[in-house]
Amino acid sequence: MTGTIDARLAAVYRYEILDTPRDGTFEGFARVAARQFRVPIATVTIVDADRVWFAAAEGLPGVAQIGTEPGLCASAVLQAGPYVVNDALVDPRTMDHPLVRGELGLRFYAAAPITTRDGHRLGTVNVIDSAPRDVTEDEAMLLTDLACLVAQHLDLRLATLLAVRAEQTLRHDADARATASAALVNRMRAAGAAQREAATLPEFCQLGGAGGCGAAAELKVADTWGDHAWGCPAHVEEVLTHASSVFLASQELNGLAGYRAR
Repeated sequence: MTGTIDARLAAVYRYEILDTPRDGTFEGFARVAARQFRVPIATVTIVDADRVWFAAAEGLPGVAQIGTEPGLCASAVLQAGPYVVNDALVDPRTMDHPLVRGELGLRFYAAAPITTRDGHRLGTVNVIDSAPRDVTEDEAMLLTDLACLVAQHLDLRLATLLAVRAEQTLRHDADARATASAALVNRMRAAGAAQREAATLPEFCQLGGAGGCGAAAELKVADTWGDHAWGCPAHVEEVLTHASSVFLASQELNGLAGYRAR
């Protein structure tokens, strides 16, 4: 049982809905439920480990959450189908609940679980009245349909959130690549200027492969084995990006010569 509860809570947290600002869509679902059932109170709840958080609360202004005493939402979320309490004052499941014995005087409660596509019940859509009453089969179906719409909206909200984050990551990666590329170009320019002053360059790029390259040679690259070649900026950037252990050869990188001449 604990594993099942842990999986349900993991699904709750995956949707990142707890303690978020009120969503007008959830409020709309609660208003529809209250109007269709002709009751003063309707809520959309998410059941956390130790609280029932209201994503919407029609008829309960200023109420953000309640405890997880058994009998109402905390019990309804454990049931696959609609959960109905016709008269909470005499129903053994609810007769001692604070909302029944307290100022609210809850007598009627009906809920349908908000169920994800992978079968986890996150919370409920429920209706509440201060007078006992029955629920018809059509009303129970309506409550179930509303809970399905809430689950679909949660999926859409999560997909949008993940898409925005993915776009931000891509943009950050692109900015990082652009910054690295600009730094590489600056290094290439500086190294090229130093090399042109210090050495006699070959006429053409030596990095064009079998097809050759007719661009002017401007920069020298080398690898850790001592091999070196002259190339145009485009081919030099390509080899620096894709070949391992290759670097720009510059007179500034003369640490070994300086060490040997000490």
